Amino acid sequence: MTFLILANFKSHKLASEAKKWLEIVSAHPFLSEVEVSVAPSHIHLELFSDKLAHRQPDVQTRRSTDSPDISLAAQDVSPFPVGSYTGAVNASQLVDLDIKYCLVGHSERRRYFHETPSDVAAKVRQLLDVGITPIICLSTEDITPQFAALDDSLRARCLFCYEPPGDIGGTESAAPEDIKKVTDRIHSYAPTHPVMYGGSVNEQNVAALRLLGLGGVLVATACLDPKQFIATIEAYIHGKG
Repeated sequence: MTFLILANFKSHKLASEAKKWLEIVSAHPFLSEVEVSVAPSHIHLELFSDKLAHRQPDVQTRRSTDSPDISLAAQDVSPFPVGSYTGAVNASQLVDLDIKYCLVGHSERRRYFHETPSDVAAKVRQLLDVGITPIICLSTEDITPQFAALDDSLRARCLFCYEPPGDIGGTESAAPEDIKKVTDRIHSYAPTHPVMYGGSVNEQNVAALRLLGLGGVLVATACLDPKQFIATIEAYIHGKG
């Protein structure tokens, strides 16, 4: 798997701000060793899908001639299929927008919306049924109950992300030795899966995170400013920080 750097807007940005962000980030030529993905608010997914779909690929390389490849992710999905579930966005509707990844079990969903491991497992099933890759977010206390709620056929097709709630929204990530300890624990359940990390990732610490053999990072606060997000990607690529 190519190292995945995923921008999670959470509940930020108006449509005009989201468009400007995409214009700035799309104009920057990233190297092919990273995959850049963005998870805007649900209300802006169609905007991003339309903008990304209209880029014209080079005939030889199949890559855009004027901007890098950026995949699209969703921040959440309904645990229910198509039906009478007012306010829900189901997995089939995400497919229409060419969504590649979907975050599930984010600590803020577990904390504020009281989502359980069973809820997360139901969302994983819905996503996998339509071909979207779930990124299951896990704090230390979530690991055992969440894997217990996932049978082998589900976990085999997921990505996992260690996300310590106490390190979200700050300026410093967790200590490398702590990240390594927890990601090794996740690997005990999913040995062949690259594990991501999310928690105050920015241009100052992303190079150090690269040394841990992670599969990618979630970037939240540092992604809201498009120039800081670009700096974070560049710091990873060039090993700075």
